Amino acid sequence: MAKILTEEEFHGSNIPVYTPQGDENSARFKIKEGIANVLYTPAHENFDAPKGQQGSGKLIGKWLYNEQPDKQERLLKSGIELFMDSSLDPDASVGLHAHLDTEELYYLLEGQLTIDLVDKNGDVIQQILNPGDTHLILPGESHFVQAGEQGARFIAVAAKVTPIEANK
Repeated sequence: MAKILTEEEFHGSNIPVYTPQGDENSARFKIKEGIANVLYTPAHENFDAPKGQQGSGKLIGKWLYNEQPDKQERLLKSGIELFMDSSLDPDASVGLHAHLDTEELYYLLEGQLTIDLVDKNGDVIQQILNPGDTHLILPGESHFVQAGEQGARFIAVAAKVTPIEANK
């Protein structure tokens, strides 16, 4: 298993998203031992969120692909910014945060997630996800994510959208 890096080690350095493990073509194939595994504790913390929605517990993110500015791999040509395999500890939460110019998809693999989605009108929609369920957040929306008592494992994919698409 690959070493688990702290958030500071990964984002505060030049540690790559992927370290080749041999002669694989790392633009097309990635061997699991070379994929960056990052511990976020608390998970996606947001001090500005209401009490109880600031993020708590541990999240381990396996950075499968990353085109965000701080760790851009320059592999993907689409608007996809991140493709991540995420594991939240039991009862851990991802702090409430807004998506201004990205849309994001969650696909729940294991466990349970409770999602509080704040739509563009400020209405809160709460939904419980079970394995096989998905969640879509659009630009201009916010969400808070809480794992169940068994924790949760999900795939997250986020894509940048142009300002014209974001306003539709």
